[in-house]
Amino acid sequence: MLVQAIPLFQDGHILRREMLIALSDYAFLTSQLFYKGYADGILAGCELTTTKDNIILNTGIVYFKGQAYLIKEPMAIAYYPTNTTLVLKLSISDELTEPNFIYREIDLILTEQTHLQNGEIELCRFKLQQGAKLRDQYQDFEDRNTTFDTLNRIHAPFSTKEESTLSWEITKAFAQEMLVTNHLNDLDTYFCIQILNQPNPISKAALMAYLSKSCQEPLEDRSNLAVYKELVKVLKARQSGKRIGGGKDGTKKWKVSVD
Repeated sequence: MLVQAIPLFQDGHILRREMLIALSDYAFLTSQLFYKGYADGILAGCELTTTKDNIILNTGIVYFKGQAYLIKEPMAIAYYPTNTTLVLKLSISDELTEPNFIYREIDLILTEQTHLQNGEIELCRFKLQQGAKLRDQYQDFEDRNTTFDTLNRIHAPFSTKEESTLSWEITKAFAQEMLVTNHLNDLDTYFCIQILNQPNPISKAALMAYLSKSCQEPLEDRSNLAVYKELVKVLKARQSGKRIGGGKDGTKKWKVSVD
């Protein structure tokens, strides 16, 4: 028989070891079971904002090696113009032990090294010119991949089942721009509404399936950047009214035989 014990913390009650164990089990095991099978990446929150001199990582939850980690207060790091690509990473240390705790240290690092080392998760990248301000707002969907002076979060992994994916913020922007065009098919409309109808990132498998149907060919590159570029291609095609392979949506080619 299993027993689900919820400790009651009230004035006058003695704090017992069993109460602390029950609390620890609930907090630790719940996250392990709920996110079992998820890929490393951002689970929730972790929005990035910029000031004149700093990039700020706001509160959120990061999933790493089977455990969820809470970013419970904003973290800031200074940035500077280099005219080269800089990558902002979240660095998570190996497990450290003390008599009463097992813990990891979490820090921000800014580097020109685009390759991820063990324990690193990319948050964004940018190339800042001298005298320019780093911006975290975008003019349209395609603007998110602007080379200079813009926070690029396309490469940042967002945690979903089995495989990391694009952020919900990016796919939401895609859906919003798609839905104001006049050349959507039923699949486009359904997929975009599904994106807007849930607060969590869309799985990479769902994105790949949609793009394969839209492009009428299987896609082999599953990287965030490749998926984003295909989304741009679909959006431009719908805005122009053309098929991705050429021709107009909704047009048919007729063959007439004359005896």
